[in-house]
Order: sequence, then C-alpha cells, then structure tokens
Amino acid sequence: MNINYVSHVLSHVWKRKHILYTYPLSKLAMISPFVGTNAFLHKLRGVTVGKEVKIAHDVIIGPVEPTSIILEDYVTISPRAVIFGHHTSPDVQGKTESVNPTIIREGTWICIGATLMPGVTVGKFCVIGAGAVVTKDVPDFTLVMGNPAQPVRTLKKIYKIPEDATLDRVLVLEDSK
Repeated sequence: MNINYVSHVLSHVWKRKHILYTYPLSKLAMISPFVGTNAFLHKLRGVTVGKEVKIAHDVIIGPVEPTSIILEDYVTISPRAVIFGHHTSPDVQGKTESVNPTIIREGTWICIGATLMPGVTVGKFCVIGAGAVVTKDVPDFTLVMGNPAQPVRTLKKIYKIPEDATLDRVLVLEDSK
C-alpha cells in the first residue's frame, strides 16, 4: 500500500470522526418505536430539532452530515422518510465539498416514504405527500406530491388548538376550490 493513500484515508476518517458516534445513534433511532426518543437521538447526532418534533421509526436523517438538517417546531416525520443535507460536489481538482442545509419549517408533515434532497427548504405548515421526492424549495402552506414533487394544493387555514385540547396538534386541509 502506498503511504499517501493510507494518510489520505486516515485524513478522511478524521474529518468524519463524528460518524463513529452518530451511526449507532442513527440506527437506534431507526428501530425505536418512540417518536420523542427518536427526535432526542437525532438531536444528539447534531440535527437541529425544535420543540414537539415527532420522528417515526425507520427514518434516515442526514446520514453523513446530521448538522446540516434543521427541523423547526412541530415537524412530524412519518416512517421511511429520507432527508439529506449533504452534497459532495468536486471542483476541478476534486477537493471541495459543499454542505447544503436542508430546512423544514414549523408545522410541516412529511408523509411516509418521502425523500428530501440536499439544500431544500420546506415552508411552514406544508404537507409532503407519501413517496414524494422534493428537489426544489416548497412555499409555505403547500401540499406537494409526486416524483419530482409538484404543488398540488394550497392549504388555506390554520386552526389554533385550544389550550385545554387533549391532542398534541391538529392539521386541517381545506380544499382551495
């Protein structure tokens, strides 16, 4: 083996040393049935997690750079969703790397099997449909579906939850017709 190759590999591993502790936390969050615990485990990995964030089991969030994912308050993520926040783009010499944060704004629901690509910002109170692949920013109050995800409907109203309500949150969709 070439000594330059070995030093290159060791240098790469050292830059990614956080993977040594984030990988087990990620795997634990994938099998845990407790949505609050999953959010806490992802927060320990470096994901920015707001209050009352619910993350189901079998969710992949920022496998390489968890610190590039921002989940604001009241975000709900259903099973088998995948959220990427890292994109490696070599320059002419192949040495640069870019980290494009993925931001999910307040009150957004990401349905089962949805995929969010790096650098995407999902607006407030959006719904990302089941199996959607989000490659572009999503404006506030929008329902998107498909591959690639396209706006289907604008969400009209947000209903306040009474202080004495027993549910954690309510999402009401109103048809724009």
